Amino acid sequence: MTTPVTPRIPTPGDLARRPAPKPGPPARTAPAPSAPHAKAAPEQTAESRPRAADAIAPGKLKSDEHFRKHYLFGLRFSGMHPHARLVGHDLMWRAVHATGRVSPKLQPSVEAISMATGLTTAQVDVALQVLRTRGWLYDRLVTEGPRSGGTAFELAIPAWALEKVRAHLKRKPSDRGV
Repeated sequence: MTTPVTPRIPTPGDLARRPAPKPGPPARTAPAPSAPHAKAAPEQTAESRPRAADAIAPGKLKSDEHFRKHYLFGLRFSGMHPHARLVGHDLMWRAVHATGRVSPKLQPSVEAISMATGLTTAQVDVALQVLRTRGWLYDRLVTEGPRSGGTAFELAIPAWALEKVRAHLKRKPSDRGV
């Protein structure tokens, strides 16, 4: 006599063993909205869709906005991994508060950032790459001085994050949860 087999949770390996689904009746489409206030979503063409480069384009600060404050809030809202945010915070404190540029003389090495943050050098390398690909960090070419021809870190706030920060700071402090 055999014992009853309880069903188990399928694994990704089980998906390959499943038979192909049999063709069935065509899927039904949703009915058109009948309420006068409900409108169908407009079709997005390739020209109207935002490009990936536009998503990480640096935003422009207004004259009364401070870079360091907006960068700090932007990192909080970014949704990035904590290691990337920690490295971003470390670079923020090394940069000029008004521009976000790190002086060529004060360029930290990966080892220096690693020691300051408590991360491994590999984690710092990954965090720097995440910051670069998401538009929070750029390598600018130094054009003058004894270090000309080299690169230096320049922090930036992506435009989408800057708009989020502005919306957050417009609210009353009691509504912000600060």
